[in-house]
Amino acid sequence: MRNRDQLRIQKQQQCEEKIASIYRQLPELERLDQTIGQKNIAMIRAGIMQKNTEAQKILQNEIENLMKQRHQLLKENGMDESIYEPEWDCPHCQDRGYIEPGVLCSCYQKERLDDLFLRSGMSEAMRGFTFSNFETRYYTNPADMDGKVQWCRQFAKQIQSGECSQCLFLTGGVGRGKTHLSAAIANGVLEGGKTVIYRRAADLFELIRQYRYEENRQKFEEMLEQLRTCDLLVIDDLGAERTTEFVVEQLVILLEERNYRNKPWIISSNLNINEIIQTYNDRTADRILDRAVLFKLDMPESIRVAKAKERMNQF
Repeated sequence: MRNRDQLRIQKQQQCEEKIASIYRQLPELERLDQTIGQKNIAMIRAGIMQKNTEAQKILQNEIENLMKQRHQLLKENGMDESIYEPEWDCPHCQDRGYIEPGVLCSCYQKERLDDLFLRSGMSEAMRGFTFSNFETRYYTNPADMDGKVQWCRQFAKQIQSGECSQCLFLTGGVGRGKTHLSAAIANGVLEGGKTVIYRRAADLFELIRQYRYEENRQKFEEMLEQLRTCDLLVIDDLGAERTTEFVVEQLVILLEERNYRNKPWIISSNLNINEIIQTYNDRTADRILDRAVLFKLDMPESIRVAKAKERMNQF
């Protein structure tokens, strides 16, 4: 995220350069500003040091007349007093990131969300996957699916509040909405300012393998610590990767670590639990069943096929 102190200094410097350029075009404006500045100093001295209220009033009237002259000069040249204000990215908070102490500006909240999303590993398309646009009408039992979506909404809220003690295993065939639902949960968690790591299983285990055999042991440990401690870990498409002893070992270790730390995770897979046991082992299935709620996303055909048929029927 941006260093807001540096950003404000940069904006103020740019404003000073802009005013200096205007002064070169309008020397009279510079003379007026200098005189106004001098009169303000004199008025402060008259009031604070000399306690001369009469002199203060005279100076105040002179300053007001000079400011009227400045306003007229600016108007004649197509400008106004806004030239003295830096061009803030967010005029609401003047790039401070907060409206008042303890109250964050919406610009900072958006910037933090963008940063969290970027570091999550989710694709830009997944940003559009929400609970609101998750369509349950394609499922075998839409009412049952509505209930599952509502549970997922609460799941995301619990993770936001740090009160989540469950995990989620999504199973179903290709195109049944597992990725959409996982991403909707992840987006909800990110909106609460929490950290998410979202990886396809094949990419995740390849990343662990690469880091493990690098000479930089510290880099490997830092990466593992992020996987262990992020607020939500999403492993997408488990079972599509090439299963090896290394993959099985790393999956079990990762689930054990997160379960031990009471950190939630989501696994989506085309495999059901019996197939997980056959593909991996009993120990892997046990680590999944230990914490996870199991949802099967059931429909006659993939959502893509169903939507394609709807489009065809329109002609």
